[in-house]
Amino acid sequence: MVNQRKILVVDDDAINRMVVRVLMERRNYSVVEAASGPEALELVKDETFDVALMDLSMPGMDGLETTRHIRSNAAGSQLPVVALTAHTSQRDQRMCLEAGMNAVLRKPFDSEQVDMLLGLLDHSTKGPGI
Repeated sequence: MVNQRKILVVDDDAINRMVVRVLMERRNYSVVEAASGPEALELVKDETFDVALMDLSMPGMDGLETTRHIRSNAAGSQLPVVALTAHTSQRDQRMCLEAGMNAVLRKPFDSEQVDMLLGLLDHSTKGPGI
């Protein structure tokens, strides 16, 4: 039996988390949700994830800061982190990569983009937006 891959979805919006959960569960991923950056940091300390999907615009600790904290901790240093954002400028993408994110998935996204993302992560590449 193949082990189910585990995804951390970090977004302050419950509907956005639900949409991502449904997309990922349809692909046989186990999904854990966090509604804030600090909640995500606690989860990363206690659990192992195959990937984190991170909203950029969250109150308090945004996705960039959360990713920097994840990268500074040995437990999260190798965790692939993908930005989920409506911000699509090259500057925004560059900021995501500089913060330690592996890719950018632009909202709204569709099933095809999710499949492309998962393919990239399977090959452990660090690249631009999807």
